[in-house]
Amino acid sequence: MAPREPERRTNVGSLSDEEFAAARPTSRAMFSRACGVLAGGVSHQLRYQEPFPVYVERAEGARKWDVDGNVYIDYAMGSASLLLGHAHPAVVAAIRGQAGKGTFFANCHALEVEWGALVQSMFPSAERVRFTGSGSEATSLAVRIARAYTGRSRILRFEGHYHGWHDALITGMAAPFSAPASHGVAESAAAASVVVPADLGAVEGALTRDPDIAAVILEASGASWGTVPLPAGFLAGLRALADRHRVVLILDEVITGFRWAPGGVQALTGVVPDLTTLAKILTGGLPGGAVAGKAEIMRVLDPAEEWRGRRPGAAHLGTFNGNPLVATAGIATLEQAKTGEPQRIADARAAELRAGLARILARHEVAGAVYGESSTFHLYFDARGRDGVEGLSAAELKGIPRPTVARLNRALRGRGIELMSYTGGVTSAAHSEADIARTLEVFDGVIDELAADGLVARRH
Repeated sequence: MAPREPERRTNVGSLSDEEFAAARPTSRAMFSRACGVLAGGVSHQLRYQEPFPVYVERAEGARKWDVDGNVYIDYAMGSASLLLGHAHPAVVAAIRGQAGKGTFFANCHALEVEWGALVQSMFPSAERVRFTGSGSEATSLAVRIARAYTGRSRILRFEGHYHGWHDALITGMAAPFSAPASHGVAESAAAASVVVPADLGAVEGALTRDPDIAAVILEASGASWGTVPLPAGFLAGLRALADRHRVVLILDEVITGFRWAPGGVQALTGVVPDLTTLAKILTGGLPGGAVAGKAEIMRVLDPAEEWRGRRPGAAHLGTFNGNPLVATAGIATLEQAKTGEPQRIADARAAELRAGLARILARHEVAGAVYGESSTFHLYFDARGRDGVEGLSAAELKGIPRPTVARLNRALRGRGIELMSYTGGVTSAAHSEADIARTLEVFDGVIDELAADGLVARRH
């Protein structure tokens, strides 16, 4: 079936569920079948969409094709893992070459050493590296390392920051921030998290009151890959507080790592954490992750060294850690990323997109803001008719009404534009100026539709 390009219209009126479904009959049928096979019909809760998810068949560069032949300009980019774009030739060639030699050995191999050395050469904190099976596993391991090293048990974290779905750090991920964001979390696990707003005074108060805090962890971008930006000077202030109170500073660079710069946010700011968690671009878009950190702290993982009567001090296993197929994709990606050229292109496309989106909001007199750093963009719609995001809390910035978010995503998806999640996305080195122009053309019509239906507020 020949790919179906998005309609070349902008102010097109509301796209009904029936019209959306009529162009995607195979996706609708697949979801119906999936509901009898997969729990909830999906493998990740954010992949659930109304009226049904789109099923993708292939992707290349900045575009994806679904099973019905519809084509989408993609701003999800593998949940931000594909800085180079989909199916980059160097990554594909590396995977094909390794697959013929074996996909998994359950042994040490040279590729993991080369891969780790690349990370060392790029990240200031990476005196030692340990690979994991995912980003969630990386943050889980970082917390265990910090507890083993300090002999303390509690973790200080920030409202709205996401560090994976595991029990150790799910409390504080979503409002109400004082409670776990899921049933099934042990009370002891929830109690081990100390959740505060991104305010240095609140951090200092918590560290002063609680001598059992082992580590402070945060997303380097601010909550939810920058949806809630950090205050100016926050990272430097946090580094000073961590040193003063002798706690381990963990910087979650699962999304910012290699995207903000070849060496992540820490290379840009000069604020070097004790431990860094990595995934996504690290692996070239395949499953995997890593913890990179100071040699003194990473000693607790050394099987040849005793730490407080245990050898190693912190247990860490994982069948697929550093497996060769992922390692070769990671190496191919990082060889490109270390030059800084993919970041330069992606950042330029994101800046063009943010500027264009802001002009559209202004032209339609819609209250809110367009913002973001590096190759990200975020949209905020203010129900009270205000502009800007200064001074808004995590609950406010992440609290856009669900009907607005759902309609925005369905309207864009129906016209061939795919966001990453909620109201934002990322660009890649594969996005072109033409992609940005087409996206703005579609967005102009979608905003008109949302405003006409009262789903976004006008400026006061």
